[in-house]
Amino acid sequence: MNNWQAELNSSFSWLCTALLCVSIGLYLAGLLLHRTHFGQKFWYVVKPCWQQSNKFKTLGLIVLLLLMILLEVRISVLNTFFYNGLYSSLQKQQADAFWFFALINLMLVIVKIIHAIINYFLQQTFEIRWLEKLNAQMLTRWLENKNYYLIKYQKDLPDNIDQRIEQDATEFVQGTLEAVRGVINAIVSTIEFTIILWGLSGILSLFGVDIPKGVVFFIYIFIIVATVFSVLIGRPLIRLNFLKEKLSGDYRYSLIRLRENAESIAFYSGEQKEQQNLQEKFSAVIHNRWNIVRRMLGLDGFNTGVTQIAMILPLMLQSQRFFAGQVTLGDMHQTVQSFNRLMRALSFFRLFYDEFTLYQARLNRLYGFFTTLEHLNTEEKAVVTVDEHRLTVSNLTIQGIDGRTLLENVNFSLKSGDALLIQGASGTGKTTLLKVLAGIYPIKTTGHIVSPSRQNALFLPQRSYVPQGTLKEAICYPAIQATEDELVSVMKQCRLEKYSEMLNEEKDWQQILSPGELQRIAFVRILLTKPALILLDETTSALEETMERQLYELVRKSLPESIIVSVGHRCTLQSYHTQTMTLGYCCMNKLECERA
Repeated sequence: MNNWQAELNSSFSWLCTALLCVSIGLYLAGLLLHRTHFGQKFWYVVKPCWQQSNKFKTLGLIVLLLLMILLEVRISVLNTFFYNGLYSSLQKQQADAFWFFALINLMLVIVKIIHAIINYFLQQTFEIRWLEKLNAQMLTRWLENKNYYLIKYQKDLPDNIDQRIEQDATEFVQGTLEAVRGVINAIVSTIEFTIILWGLSGILSLFGVDIPKGVVFFIYIFIIVATVFSVLIGRPLIRLNFLKEKLSGDYRYSLIRLRENAESIAFYSGEQKEQQNLQEKFSAVIHNRWNIVRRMLGLDGFNTGVTQIAMILPLMLQSQRFFAGQVTLGDMHQTVQSFNRLMRALSFFRLFYDEFTLYQARLNRLYGFFTTLEHLNTEEKAVVTVDEHRLTVSNLTIQGIDGRTLLENVNFSLKSGDALLIQGASGTGKTTLLKVLAGIYPIKTTGHIVSPSRQNALFLPQRSYVPQGTLKEAICYPAIQATEDELVSVMKQCRLEKYSEMLNEEKDWQQILSPGELQRIAFVRILLTKPALILLDETTSALEETMERQLYELVRKSLPESIIVSVGHRCTLQSYHTQTMTLGYCCMNKLECERA
């Protein structure tokens, strides 16, 4: 019964055979999963990382991880045989045998420690490398083609993009490894410890009926029934945990918006309204949390009961044979060990069910992230031809977000040195027209545009963006090449000389600089980049008229060949432009510019 030496000698061949079988099983399981909706989502998220990886190194690391899983199972199997010998020697009062098995178990402990260290290192290496590739793919998809901007125009907007990139990606990688390791460990352990229990089991008498190998059958029935009930109790957790992630992200995003718009809220004294909005979102989080708690009360209570019963059940099942002298104390201990390990293996899906609901929610969120970005920029766009010396718009029609035509048959022509002022009431499409010219408008447009290349154009919004870092980095965003002397000179021209000594200081410049100073920084960028096409969206709205005139004259003098297109409301702007265009509330059959 206790053939520990044969088990030890066959360990190497067992590992090789098990590794081959598991590898084949994983491959076949992958093929079957690929036919399911879940598998297709998983492969859609994982495929870019696989394509960008060194496949030989990745496969080698996967094989090592599989070997670590199998080695852990094999160590557990050997552990039951060694403990069988230890307890049997105690029962027989064989001191030499006891110390022999004690020494073997001590050596096995050392092997376990070494195995745990190597396994942890390999697992972390795999997780980190995968996470690096997944994060790179998500950032690339999010930033390319201005997707980070275009995505806000989508009706089915993915929620909490920052959370998807950081938290969901990390937990998806960890969850995948835990799930795969758990499944493989559960299956291999089930096979191995079923074989051990089969050898330890004899005839089980229940209510006068003798059942050969009855212990094994009873254990399987017990665990399968427990698993079915557990799944039925916990099934609603899939939806509840998905809502948990979404609602928590919405609440966190609202807090971030409060921080980013603190000044405006303070001016409006909007604290009470903001608190009301935040409280509503937090109440939704709490309501969902209570739903999860109520469902988990039943699930945890059931799982705890099953676990407690499992602690004494194997002794009760084998007690008849022990008192009849058919098995030793070592056999009883091995039965308990094998039963508990088999129970853990068969209960994997039951105990992992709650974690899997979260995993499935993260997979759905990542899948939604990638698919949404993939379908951006599919709208029909006006034909664009590059000419560095002119800007011509012919029969341009722009569709609004609501599907209706916003502007129709827009026509104008500008050559080097010309300047066009676009005016009109709010909501008539002035900024939208500028976005089309800048190539960042995602909705349908038709017509023909001849303009300088995107690399030789500069679009400046009403409020300039400055990133974190030094003031020099903030002004030269994103990649303006300028010496410190050049920068100081241009800052002086734009009346920002008081900051000349602070170029290398790191502060939150977006908050420190006033709206007017931020707009003057926009003109610093114009003078440093010297673009062929300058698009200004109310870029002087926070400046007094004298400063506005000085900056426009500075640009016209420094960049006489540049084409300027401005959006603004002030009548004083007309004197700085050669042509004007006025947009009305409704779509017009023909919109053309007039000479100023």
